[in-house]
Amino acid sequence: MYKHSIADKKRRLILASLILITTPFIYFTYVFTRPDTISHYNNDLTSNNSCFCNYLPIEQPLEVKKEETSIDIKLPPLPQETTDKINGNLLKDRILIVAAANYGMRNHVYNWIESLKRTEVTKFIIFCLDDKLYEHLILAGYDRQVAKIPDTWFHQQVEASFSLYFSETYRIITHAKTLVVQQLLYLDISVFFSDIDIVWIRPQIVEYMNTMMKMRPQTSVLFQQEGVDQQEVNSGFYLMRPTAITKRLLAETIVIQDTNEKLTQQGAMNAALNKLDLDIRTTGVVLLDLLYFPNGHVYFNLDLPRQHGIKPFIVHANYLIGEDKKTKLMEQNMWYLNDTWLNEIDIKFEQHYVEPKSENTA
Repeated sequence: MYKHSIADKKRRLILASLILITTPFIYFTYVFTRPDTISHYNNDLTSNNSCFCNYLPIEQPLEVKKEETSIDIKLPPLPQETTDKINGNLLKDRILIVAAANYGMRNHVYNWIESLKRTEVTKFIIFCLDDKLYEHLILAGYDRQVAKIPDTWFHQQVEASFSLYFSETYRIITHAKTLVVQQLLYLDISVFFSDIDIVWIRPQIVEYMNTMMKMRPQTSVLFQQEGVDQQEVNSGFYLMRPTAITKRLLAETIVIQDTNEKLTQQGAMNAALNKLDLDIRTTGVVLLDLLYFPNGHVYFNLDLPRQHGIKPFIVHANYLIGEDKKTKLMEQNMWYLNDTWLNEIDIKFEQHYVEPKSENTA
């Protein structure tokens, strides 16, 4: 009797399960085979004013603008003096080491120059974002390696004062750097760009990176990395060839930054990269090794190169603000500038320099 009741219970459970399983199929077969349902469903898919979200909750994708910024542009010619200085500092394969800075960062400019000397680099050009830095560098003896940026290159005026990260002046300065590089690419120059808060440590950096570029013909640009997750590029250190890819990248960067006042050059450039082919097998964008080309977070905060016994090619003092840059570089024996010499130059400079009169001055 007991065994029989157990068997009955099992049969009832099995029957109930079959009913639960088959009922939804029967229902949906009925619903979706009704003529009015099929007609209504098709109308929803073809109607411009309807939404299929009543049937299935589909996540709406972000709108992606597929139109590309034109790179078929004509840029104003350079002054002959600037052209001569560029030609006089070109390296093999038409590579030009480039920096851009304003007067407020002059101590880092001179420390950068000293680091180049220690790595046996003598050819470079500094594009000055204001007249004051230009005159100061000429007084210091670098007249063959400095150039003024023509006013026609600027989209917004740059101030001569020191600029903190994410300030409005800093954003304008970084934007001006993009405009400089764009002009050089259209002169068929491979731009080796370096921020001036970078210290060059090992010799033959240019040769090393140029060899990396040549080993893989489809490579258009070698970028230092930002952070540690290999997701962002740092726009303060790179070797960029004059290709359609890099011209489009800079054109997109300029458009993005012109239309978004909150983005720095680096933010705009990373946004512009989203429009490029980033497949590791075919992309023209290649990232430099974090341990050999560390950013400030990797070198100063995480201390990764030292922990692994690696001597980097360069050290970037980003992730540091204001005087912290100099302080950290001094702690690492990377502040090569003789501050007494700079003070003497400053005094001499202030005695002779006359601020240009504003156009608005009567």
